[in-house]
Amino acid sequence: MGNDFQATRPETLVAGVLHLMTHYARSGCPRLAACISRHLQCLCAHPDADPVIREICAGLHGVWSQAASRRSGCDLLQ
Repeated sequence: MGNDFQATRPETLVAGVLHLMTHYARSGCPRLAACISRHLQCLCAHPDADPVIREICAGLHGVWSQAASRRSGCDLLQ
């Protein structure tokens, strides 16, 4: 991963991950879970993110990685 995420404000990443989580709640799609996991990974490494946000995101990253590895209706559409 490059340093591109540093140009993105933490607030923008938080807004994006909340949006993705909302859609995941409706679909259960593991592709969305993978995107959520990547957003959380960016947030836990973001130098401008609040330490509490970094810690929480680091803890949740593994949970969402596991959700991304599960199959659901989204995979069945292929």
